[in-house]
Amino acid sequence: MIDRSKYKEYKLVQTRIQGNLDFEFEFFDATMDNTNEVATDEFISDVKLSGDFHDALINNEVQIVLKSGNVEPILIPNYETLEVMLVERKLTYNSIRVQTNIDNFTYNNLETLNNRQFEYNNIIRFESGYRPAFPFFRDPGDYLDGNDYNEQVYQKQTYLEKLRARFEGNMIILNTNGDLEVKSLRMMIYGDWRAVAFATRENGRPFPELTTLEYYNHILGLELNYNAAGDWFDDDSVLNVMINEGIITNLKDNGTSSPVWNDFDHYEYDEGDRRGIDNTDYVQVSRYQRYINATNNEVFNLEYMQPYEPAGSELYYNEYGGWQEIS
Repeated sequence: MIDRSKYKEYKLVQTRIQGNLDFEFEFFDATMDNTNEVATDEFISDVKLSGDFHDALINNEVQIVLKSGNVEPILIPNYETLEVMLVERKLTYNSIRVQTNIDNFTYNNLETLNNRQFEYNNIIRFESGYRPAFPFFRDPGDYLDGNDYNEQVYQKQTYLEKLRARFEGNMIILNTNGDLEVKSLRMMIYGDWRAVAFATRENGRPFPELTTLEYYNHILGLELNYNAAGDWFDDDSVLNVMINEGIITNLKDNGTSSPVWNDFDHYEYDEGDRRGIDNTDYVQVSRYQRYINATNNEVFNLEYMQPYEPAGSELYYNEYGGWQEIS
């Protein structure tokens, strides 16, 4: 919920009507209704916006004010506050005009509007029309590192992001030697490898969560031919059919400096020496179902994130409740 009390403080006029920019005269005019009353809220920059808008605002290369009627213009403190104010008026960056000689004010002498960063989110960023511009492939505001940016802001997609994009919501094993096909059975959930098996209460031996595998088969529409009534170690069990069909990726490795396996954190089938359902860190069937409900099995398919982050970016995970919400 947007707090509009600060508008009363500055006697600003708020409108949610889309404005039109007259490029010939560089003057913003938004009609409030059919009574010829004109909304006078304007966003005015001291220089023409170019390049990456977030970078320019972060580094104070541009200043933007809100001008409302005859009220003294007020400086907008940061891009987050700016975008909150644009979006609540159903405007974008295209509605910001450059100061001209008809604007009788000096930026250095203006008061600053209250900070509204707490109202900001990634949907507002998307709706404001901001998009990263060269040399950035991502939003510089997400990659501030002291007085500079983390190098990742200039990268299209890292190797870890490529791996997450491939394996998120999917399964691996190290190999099929002994009972490793069960002990090492993992599904990537929010970037972590989590066991799809649990330790039996009787003796602590690993047992696969077969119902999770069956739901995986049905949700993905794989239509695998397996014996649901058999034992997990049978050749025609859902586990072994998935391994043989390549649905579960067999890394054929030993876990020592193993690519993919060692690139991400793990949660074991007996995490913390807990057995059965006492272990809340494995992919028990109800947790898998809640994960599907939360993500639609498309973690990286968020339209409002895609212009700023490649598939596999950890920043997508922040848009969900995390493991705590499904455990």
